[in-house]
Amino acid sequence: VIHHPAHPYTAGLMASIPDMDSDRERLAQIDGAMPRLNAIPSGCAFNPRCTQVHARCLADRPELMAAGATRAACWLHAAEAA
Repeated sequence: VIHHPAHPYTAGLMASIPDMDSDRERLAQIDGAMPRLNAIPSGCAFNPRCTQVHARCLADRPELMAAGATRAACWLHAAEAA
């Protein structure tokens, strides 16, 4: 999870951790805001904030699938799971 995140949300979270060896003025951030629990979008719940969103993400909610040595609920790994 830390070195090879399999989901774009996890990658965004890991990128937002401060690096003591870097002189960045701003931390990386995930654009947008989490949806309200009564307004979760169809498809992948992360799709409004994902930088790699595609049509299937908007329509179908992914289940956990193989993602290298781990699993992720992300359509980016659908070909790998087949």
